[in-house]
Amino acid sequence: MLFVLEYLPIALFFVFYLIGDIFLATGVLMLGTVLQIISLKFMREVITPRHWIILCVVLIFGAVTLLLHDEWFIKLKVTVIYVAIALLLLIGLWWKKRSPLQQFLGEEINLPDFAWRRLTYAWVIFTLALAAVNLYIAEYWTLDAWVNFKVFGTLGATLVFTIFTGAYMFKHHTDREKDAEEIE
Repeated sequence: MLFVLEYLPIALFFVFYLIGDIFLATGVLMLGTVLQIISLKFMREVITPRHWIILCVVLIFGAVTLLLHDEWFIKLKVTVIYVAIALLLLIGLWWKKRSPLQQFLGEEINLPDFAWRRLTYAWVIFTLALAAVNLYIAEYWTLDAWVNFKVFGTLGATLVFTIFTGAYMFKHHTDREKDAEEIE
């Protein structure tokens, strides 16, 4: 259920783009993102900073897109979200001296600190690369190509990168119980 809820706004965006236009799809994306947050609250699920960033950026850039009737702003939204995620990861790592990924996943996955740092930097580079590619495609390719990249390209790239992240975590995973026994 959470998986469906996570991707429902973008799926609705794509469907309404196909049957309507970018402006209808933008309004549906805004509504879908608000409903996503309400549903997470109703289900008593954790709403992460990423959810709040996406909500704010979708509402701001979506509203500007609709008010000015200019598709550029909804295209820019993707880049802003990825840059914001990269900045949050870096701020957490540099300011709090602990990886935000470790804070989020550290209860379930035990990795050495160096592995958490490397993963965080890898995700920063990945999100900044997606932000740059989005800007390029938004500027130089057609609207149809951008929508397809937004829906399938970023989703596919994120899925592949997540698989590599999982493999890296598996390689460096340590057993907490075994570590505790060795200390005693």
